[in-house]
Amino acid sequence: MKMILSESERASGKLNEDNLIIAAEQVRKNGYILLEEVLTEEQVLELRDAFAPIFKEYTEKKGFNTGTNRAQMFLPFVEPFCSEAVIVNPIALSIIDQILGADCRLTYFASDTAGPGSDYQNVHSDLPPLFPELGVALPAYSLVLNIPLVDVNEENGPLEIWPGGSHLDHDSTRYTDIWGDPVRAAKYMYSEKVLMNVGSMVIRDIRMWHRGTPNRTDKMRTNLAFIYNREWYTAGATIPVPKEAFDKLSERGKMLLRTEKIGDPVKMPWEY
Repeated sequence: MKMILSESERASGKLNEDNLIIAAEQVRKNGYILLEEVLTEEQVLELRDAFAPIFKEYTEKKGFNTGTNRAQMFLPFVEPFCSEAVIVNPIALSIIDQILGADCRLTYFASDTAGPGSDYQNVHSDLPPLFPELGVALPAYSLVLNIPLVDVNEENGPLEIWPGGSHLDHDSTRYTDIWGDPVRAAKYMYSEKVLMNVGSMVIRDIRMWHRGTPNRTDKMRTNLAFIYNREWYTAGATIPVPKEAFDKLSERGKMLLRTEKIGDPVKMPWEY
């Protein structure tokens, strides 16, 4: 579902009560919500200008790592990537809090880029069911926040998702297939491509089936990617957070990052 913010919601950084309820319910039941143009063009331009030289150096040193002309790259914990407008965005966090609780944590600080000539990824889920033997779907425990640095259209490699229940699949047998060839069932299930204007945000259940699609343009398509977990769930790498950057954060920002590597120096993506 796409939600277009009102001018008052943008100005206040707060969804009205009805929209907050609708957005959280869409993530719970349908697997995702698209919030149109949360960040300003100026904010995104700053992010894009900072990202481009880092990504260029990364690919020169490390190449592409998630398929043909496609790269996952950790971000250094520096401005503007760690700005409050990005990682402590009040509109995004209000929805995340509704689903994961106000004691949730930020545990992943990275990006996904589809370059010219990138191909389809296999359909996949980013995490397995926690307890597949139970035979029931559990509530969300991990959410992904994606922020595009360019307009995302049919041609430049949009994310394709399988909403409406794929995140609630608990069949461990079918899940085994998902890590190899595309899930057979996905060929016959409804999917959609996430098309959005620059500055938009997508919040999705990390279990949702998805794949990257080909970028047929001559420009990079980058999504920043952040993962928020319930307080008790831990998975993946930790984020090196320099002390001076941590000290500048709001109390909420500090709470989000409380279990990360506070006091470590900035780590550039090619140093992982």
